Amino acid sequence: MMSREQAITLIRSKVPNRNLINHMIAVGAIMETLASRFQQDPGKWMLTGILHDIDLGETDDPAVHGKLGASWLKEMGMDRDICDAVTAHAGHGTCDTPLSKALIAADQLSGLVVACALVKDRKLDNVTPDTVLKRFKEKRFAAGADRNKIMSCSDLDLTLREFVEISLDAMKTIAPEIGL
Repeated sequence: MMSREQAITLIRSKVPNRNLINHMIAVGAIMETLASRFQQDPGKWMLTGILHDIDLGETDDPAVHGKLGASWLKEMGMDRDICDAVTAHAGHGTCDTPLSKALIAADQLSGLVVACALVKDRKLDNVTPDTVLKRFKEKRFAAGADRNKIMSCSDLDLTLREFVEISLDAMKTIAPEIGL
């Protein structure tokens, strides 16, 4: 299996946008933490999070995004469940595994958490679960973060508060790496 460092090197070679790379690293941290909670493979879940948007340096077409990335990952020998989760997170496929359900929710929540940090002196340490939950209710704040997909954390038997706490704690562990 690919290491974290190899995955980050790979996305840096494919994705030119630093903010998007930071997003992918953040989703990887959330996914790794969620895997531990659900007695899943933390390495696999972390890789899924890091690699989920690998094709966004090549396409921003919603009809292609996810499919192209999954195709590349399949060619690299990634496990089918990783490829399926990458496809599902972009709306092309069935979201029927804990891995794909977690990816869909983590992908959206990471953006909301980053937005919270940006208005809190660009520091994740200044963000609390209550901050995120308050901003979650403000539909215009980080409007691109799909609240329904974040709420799908309930499909993992997590409350929104639990999911926010887990995700925020995970992101704080990599805050310096993503500039927050």
